Amino acid sequence: MLRGRRLCKISLLIIITIAFSVHGPWDYLGVYTKANAADCMPDGIQVQAVGMVYHKEIKNDSVLYYVRNATVDSEIGRLSNTSFIFKFNSDEIPNYCKLNIKGKVSHFMTARNDGAFDMNNYYLSMGLYFELSNPEVLGYSCGLLSGKDILYKLSKALDAVYHWALPGEEAGFLSSIAIGNKGDLLGDLRELFQTVGVAHVLAVSGLHVSVVCMSFYKLLRRRGKSFICAGILAGIVAVFYGLFTGGSISSVRAICMFLIFLLADILGEAYDSLTALAVVADFLLLGNPLLIRNGSFIFSFGAILGIWYVALPLSGIYGKYCNERKKLMKSDEGFGTAIKKPIHRVIVEYFVSSFIFSIGIYGVMLPIVTQMYHETPVYSSMLNLLILPLMPVLLGLGLLGGFLGLIYLPLGKLILMPCHFVIYIFEMIASMFSKLPNANAIVGHRGIIRIVIYYGLIFVAWRLSELFNSHIDAELINPRTRISYIRRKMLVTMGLFIVVICTWFIPSKQSFEVDILDVGQGDGIYISSQDGVRFFIDGGSTSSDAVGKYTLLPFLKYKGASHIDYWFLSHMDMDHVSGVLELLESGYRIDNIVLSAEIPSDDTLSRLLELCRANGTNVLYMNQGDKCGSRHLSFTCIYPFDGLVSDDINALSLALLMEYDKDGDGTVDYSGFFGGDLGAEQEIAIAQSGNVGHVDLLKVSHHGSRFSSDSDFLSLLSPDVAVISCAKVNRYGHPAAEAVERIEAAAGSIYYTMDSGRVRARVGGVDVFIQ
Repeated sequence: MLRGRRLCKISLLIIITIAFSVHGPWDYLGVYTKANAADCMPDGIQVQAVGMVYHKEIKNDSVLYYVRNATVDSEIGRLSNTSFIFKFNSDEIPNYCKLNIKGKVSHFMTARNDGAFDMNNYYLSMGLYFELSNPEVLGYSCGLLSGKDILYKLSKALDAVYHWALPGEEAGFLSSIAIGNKGDLLGDLRELFQTVGVAHVLAVSGLHVSVVCMSFYKLLRRRGKSFICAGILAGIVAVFYGLFTGGSISSVRAICMFLIFLLADILGEAYDSLTALAVVADFLLLGNPLLIRNGSFIFSFGAILGIWYVALPLSGIYGKYCNERKKLMKSDEGFGTAIKKPIHRVIVEYFVSSFIFSIGIYGVMLPIVTQMYHETPVYSSMLNLLILPLMPVLLGLGLLGGFLGLIYLPLGKLILMPCHFVIYIFEMIASMFSKLPNANAIVGHRGIIRIVIYYGLIFVAWRLSELFNSHIDAELINPRTRISYIRRKMLVTMGLFIVVICTWFIPSKQSFEVDILDVGQGDGIYISSQDGVRFFIDGGSTSSDAVGKYTLLPFLKYKGASHIDYWFLSHMDMDHVSGVLELLESGYRIDNIVLSAEIPSDDTLSRLLELCRANGTNVLYMNQGDKCGSRHLSFTCIYPFDGLVSDDINALSLALLMEYDKDGDGTVDYSGFFGGDLGAEQEIAIAQSGNVGHVDLLKVSHHGSRFSSDSDFLSLLSPDVAVISCAKVNRYGHPAAEAVERIEAAAGSIYYTMDSGRVRARVGGVDVFIQ
């Protein structure tokens, strides 16, 4: 595997050394030193910074600038050699200029729930430590060439050509794949391509280097240029294209590998992809060791490893089978070994080989994809067969039409016209695949042991196929028997590989847990029973936009919950239902919505019922005393009482008593009470009903309002754990000091989602997302 690759071994050792420092318990290389120093500056402190702008991009109607090698001065001291970002309303500041700026330090937000996007981790992996808010540019200086900002202005000019020649959505798509400008790429289109598993076509990568740089190099060689001349010119084009397209990780990786290829060609040495890959990884990681945590870095380098070790060998077996079959073709069938194959056979073999290749990459990247997104597109291998062959055409026409459009717009529009049809075909095919049954498989988060076992099984499967067919390559074997053996090797290898892929989809065993999510000002509670039935109570927020899309759904995907069996809604306030409405609109599967039989009618309820009908979701109504649940976990409706009416919808909140029976012996091992937005008056009535007693867990009613959490009610429940769900800043004053005082007197311990993020309760105790 690494035999004879001395440089590759040295590079791999460097990578492993960096990885242990980044992910291990001891940061012996000091890779977090800059991050820790930046963390010492408090949020909101006024600073003045001097640094170099190395990149800028348009995002959400503003320009995002990236600054490195910065010196930051504040009242608490100086921070040297740091990096940050800031947003500005103008793009006049050129790249590669020395900038003098002042503003307020704003640290990036960390994830507060499982599965949520961690902005702090993302920017940290890019070597960026904070954002400068309310920026005031004091001045900048630059050299003669950098001051002209040629590459950025050229990118803007090409983008303008695309928008003049194509509709807005298509122009943004072409601008993204041709020049790396994602500012105009619509979010819906990006999500569509990500959903069906072809988002990689939107990034500048090895495909672009092949189409632009390698094609240019081969053209120069065919024109009789020497290795040195062709190599230097192609290398300049590659570096120019990398800087021009923004220098993404995938493009830097591809361009650096291309430069190593050129060097090997010039020196007359053999080019080794693995060694080049390892050397480029060292180059990037020595500049920023934290890149090893970056998703783009892992995707880009993981894909190349998958191609080298799995995809190419798999498709190579089929290629060998096709070559052997060609040798046996008889002339009376219309062709022999010296005659070209019919076009239909060439096409079939191309698509079969490409499909096997795609399956190989899919299998290798499966754990990486699911660890990033907790789901995987099922049909991506087939979709790539249809889209990738057209990508060189789209990219070539896009660049040619763009540059010709700078000279003469009508000519550019004529060249770009086929791009319109290609992009339309892409969108149509992607949309069709997204609507297929089970287009996306929600897998959930997997532990490191499961990942190691999966890759171990791939290795074992490959070795078994080689051992089982070790005699196939014998030279003296009968040709017809030989092709039969090769066919068997191909089928056995593919069969074993597909079996290994299927093992990844075996769901992890569920255990009982209650997860009270941090949804800001609202409620959202996920409850898993040990017998595979999933429950949810409420799901909304008035402080977080799109809480369903950015909080509830990512969490559910993280837990591997492709659906919810029973979703209880206490009442129709938006801080309890907004996320549920979002999920129903998106088509997420909820089998049953459970409401109180006394719930009053309003516009929100009407909208909910309409969405339930459209999604095939059952609507169940609970009366006091009704039970809903599974063998090990039950929920009893404690309130509202039958026939109760009120003008206050909070007073009619569905109150549930949860009881968990681990062994199914009738003994309650864990209990909890969930009361929506009940007030003290309703809590007193529940206490007097005699239907509740001590509970292990209390989800504090009405987010800790001073009008809830009655003392007698709390004394009756005497919860071991009480959890308050609210936003740190809210206009209601939650949690109220007097309510907290009453809870502290009755509960063993109190947790706040505004401080701890997600709070998870199990029979064995409580853990929080943010320590």
